[in-house]
Amino acid sequence: MKKILLISYYWPPGGGSGVQRWMYFCKYLSEFGIHPIVITVDEKKASYRYIDESLNEMVKDVEVYKTSTLEPLKLYSKMVSGNENSAIPIGFAGETKPGFLQTVSRAIRGNFFIPDARKGWVKYAVKKAREILSREKIDLVITNGPPHSTHFVGAKLKKEFSFTWMADFRDPWTDLHYNKFLYRADWAKRKDARLEKKILNDADVILTMGPGMKKHLVQKGNISPDKVFYVYNGYDENDFKDVDYSGDPNHFTISHIGMLSDSQPITSFLIALKSFFEKDHPICKFLKLRLIGNVSPVILEEVKNKIPEILLEHQGYVKRKVAISYMLSSDLLFNSLAEMENSELLISGKLMEYIATGKPILCLGNPNGDAANLLKEFKYSGVFDRKDVEVIKEFLETIFEKWLQKSAFASEGENFKQYSRYETTRQLSKLLMKYL
Repeated sequence: MKKILLISYYWPPGGGSGVQRWMYFCKYLSEFGIHPIVITVDEKKASYRYIDESLNEMVKDVEVYKTSTLEPLKLYSKMVSGNENSAIPIGFAGETKPGFLQTVSRAIRGNFFIPDARKGWVKYAVKKAREILSREKIDLVITNGPPHSTHFVGAKLKKEFSFTWMADFRDPWTDLHYNKFLYRADWAKRKDARLEKKILNDADVILTMGPGMKKHLVQKGNISPDKVFYVYNGYDENDFKDVDYSGDPNHFTISHIGMLSDSQPITSFLIALKSFFEKDHPICKFLKLRLIGNVSPVILEEVKNKIPEILLEHQGYVKRKVAISYMLSSDLLFNSLAEMENSELLISGKLMEYIATGKPILCLGNPNGDAANLLKEFKYSGVFDRKDVEVIKEFLETIFEKWLQKSAFASEGENFKQYSRYETTRQLSKLLMKYL
């Protein structure tokens, strides 16, 4: 069995999307002859917004080492909310218009914690990694970002030990959509860009989650395309087994599952929905909009103001099995990708799970991006430009009419098994074995 060392800040029982990519990879890697050893942060010390103990079961057989850390986000959360975890920022989705303390903290975070406010973990991760590398024969070390400061661990270790270093970029670095809320000075932006380019150049291999991100990172680092690879995130078939769910036959339920921040505007979708009420379409008496997860108060208020007639259901963060049950009990799954430069790179972490439900999907974003190319494989699903309200209306009309006629949505021959976590881990293992 070949051994790899994974450095990852996010790990069970931490909840949210940042945990899932490598949690699932590590769950299945041993079946492909690879033994992962993981260094992560002690959840009692970590700046995790959510804890989901049920995730521990996923990785109960993985060798994991936890360390202490030193970072300001727990203190910030305590000052803002009186609780160490409840106000830890997640793309600022849960914040209203920032007050004085929030504005100052964003400026401090953006200018003095570069690239991120979790950089205080680096020295603890390096210390533990030195111990493991000194006693174990490990040829491949993987650093998982964000937080992109995790890649500094790989850079430091590379100077002391002989191994292949793979840096995984789950999300963009300097182009991450919520960076625009950090009130950064130009010198801070330049420093961040230099650090990003240095990591891209110094790592032996770059991994990411889609073809658009691969192209983007090649250009960012001015590096060879042969150095950069991508493996999609996926859905886990076991998550869909024994899920207790039931649809609501009396309502057409549109659901958005996951974070919905001010960077993910849904105005065009709401305008399209409102038009059905204005013309008294038969679907209106059945419509229900369900928002599950950390949702911007601004967006919640917009829904209430624009479509006061619609039945609105909102619930905060839920555990994975519950999230899956909400997906399966929906009639239309809705997603809104962040508005940002290079928006074609984005593939929502929930998109693969949406696909696996077999439900229709309406996504707002770049219709020429990676997410759009994925959804082209599936009937009754698509990515729509926010400016194309009429096209969104036409899509909704099609879905509504089929539901009213009690027609089935599933199309024969739709192949989403290739996106299962087991299959994406198989693809990853083939790549890893090149360096083991």
